[in-house]
Amino acid sequence: MTTQEIGFVEADDYLHPVSDNFYENETFWFSFFVPERNIGAWIYVGVRQNAGITHGGLWLWDDTAVDPWDLPFYEGFSALKMPTFDGPKLISPTGATIEVIEPGEVYDVRYEDRNRISVELSFRGFERPVPLLRGAPPYPAASHYDQTGRVTGHLILDGERIDVECCAMRDRSWGPRTERGYGRVGYTWLADPECSLLTYSVPTDTTDRVHTGYVRRGNEVSRLVGGERKVVRDPARAWVDRLEIAVTDEHGGEVVATGTARSRMILPGATNVCINTLLEFEIDGRTVYGEDQDVWSIEQFRRARSSRT
Repeated sequence: MTTQEIGFVEADDYLHPVSDNFYENETFWFSFFVPERNIGAWIYVGVRQNAGITHGGLWLWDDTAVDPWDLPFYEGFSALKMPTFDGPKLISPTGATIEVIEPGEVYDVRYEDRNRISVELSFRGFERPVPLLRGAPPYPAASHYDQTGRVTGHLILDGERIDVECCAMRDRSWGPRTERGYGRVGYTWLADPECSLLTYSVPTDTTDRVHTGYVRRGNEVSRLVGGERKVVRDPARAWVDRLEIAVTDEHGGEVVATGTARSRMILPGATNVCINTLLEFEIDGRTVYGEDQDVWSIEQFRRARSSRT
């Protein structure tokens, strides 16, 4: 038995009561990948109940572009009407629907825009949702769960059908979240049926400290107690080209994984930028796919890029 907090309950698949804080925000995020095409994608729904709006959309990238306007598909809304529920199904005005098939375990996820893309996926978790410890960055005032799983299904983009069979990550969070004050965050994960690894780190210009996360080996989940994320960055653009994760779990077990970038996208926010990179990892002699989310304030990212020219 590990110290994993078995805290996720059926009600956590739905919207939560909110405080009187205007910046209350609740998020539903599902990723999926087609590694042989270097395709990465997110379906993201955010709900600000006190503001009365839904935000989010679908972002899909490959190795042909990195800027939002050049990606194969980019649709991000900031202020649509609130979502509705039809029993266990969240229906978002962004075009996303998320249906709970088995609470905390199995979900059907769809996305339909008005003319270009149609997505039908099923997510089945490898482990129960794992909570971020209360008070831990980057969400010290919010509740947050992460979960890896197998994703199957397909998408149709501009008339082309692309089958999806991958291992990917989803997360859930709820609590106050403003659009200012973002600092640097490293969020790196990888998964296959044998192992899942998630790390949160505090990036620096050299070696980053991993301060929390978890590893799943088979059916056993253990929290991380320390480690490093070493990044080799593009000399001009400052984004991740290669990285190495070396961590220790609560039982003294060690995990080392090395990753090479396959594709990436730049996802801008109001005051921050997130570079999402699809990575091909080597771990225990196996090839495993995952993602790195490299978050900067726009000011920090601008300085880092200008110092390299």
